[in-house]
Amino acid sequence: MYNFKNLKCYNCKTVILSLPGTEIKKLNGLNFQCDCCGHQNHLQEFKFVKSRNTNDPYLNILSIDNILVLPKTL
Repeated sequence: MYNFKNLKCYNCKTVILSLPGTEIKKLNGLNFQCDCCGHQNHLQEFKFVKSRNTNDPYLNILSIDNILVLPKTL
């Protein structure tokens, strides 16, 4: 039986891939775009991290990174 692993977007935690570990190893180092938030995710081992691609149009907007840095104003 296959042991499937779910890989989630680093930004919105939506599942992008659900594959066996052996197949995920073959995809290591590739970028995937999230259908939900549009961010590019870099596959590193068995998890997605923020892509180093500077052409990502969503890099500076709608990112959880920017929300965490925003000052709290009322």
